[in-house]
Amino acid sequence: MNQEELERLVSKSDRQLFINDLNTGFGLSQVEAEALYDRITMFNRDYYGGSRGPDQIAKTVVALGELAGKPIKYCRMLSVNLTILHDEDIEIRQKYGIAAERRNKELRLCDEAIDQGGVLTQEDLAVLLCTSLSTIKRDDAYLMKQDVTLLTRGMVEDIGRGVSHKTKAVELYLKNYTLSEIARKMAHSPSSVNRYLEDFLVVAFLHNESYPLLTIRKITKLSERLISEYIGLIERAESEGYKDRLNQLLDQFKVNESFKKTLEVGAQ
Repeated sequence: MNQEELERLVSKSDRQLFINDLNTGFGLSQVEAEALYDRITMFNRDYYGGSRGPDQIAKTVVALGELAGKPIKYCRMLSVNLTILHDEDIEIRQKYGIAAERRNKELRLCDEAIDQGGVLTQEDLAVLLCTSLSTIKRDDAYLMKQDVTLLTRGMVEDIGRGVSHKTKAVELYLKNYTLSEIARKMAHSPSSVNRYLEDFLVVAFLHNESYPLLTIRKITKLSERLISEYIGLIERAESEGYKDRLNQLLDQFKVNESFKKTLEVGAQ
């Protein structure tokens, strides 16, 4: 696809159609419309997170904890919701190409499955993304060279759950990479990297205030796995040499009114 064709796809996304309606029907500016859309999306995620959203499918996968050598027909299975298409996919394709878009999808799908108690195989990814198993294996090798782990079943059972790409992105930022450098290195959209960082800072703030993990999960709506990874980053800050950077970010972090309200509701 050329640039013009990709831009037409962006303009036809659910997000952009909704924003356009807010622009024309309610007179909101582009910034106001985008902020309102993001707030509504967050509300739906927080209060209707158990239902399948737009551009998601239900997929039956192997449950976490089943040994890698165990035949799948004897494994415990469960159903997970997976996001096949996300607004950032087209943005990544525009900036970095189709291969980068596919690798980003692989990371997202694997993370979503694990957060719901399941795990995808490389074969699952090949079917979901309409590609070959050899392509998935090449993507896995490419990501490993970037020090990013694709958490498929074989990898999870061999080395444990590993670290998500979100945690890796935050770690790079703590090590003084810029948002644009991280986005380019990991083939993510800058807005996604910024969102990971914002979530991390909320977790760091709550952790420093001695909130327990389950309360942090209730407030942030993040998975226990991701919260634990973020806390691990915080606890490694001194030994890894980024404690000053972390403290600087926390000093800049301001708890706004909407977050205070979320904190009050979540702590109840």
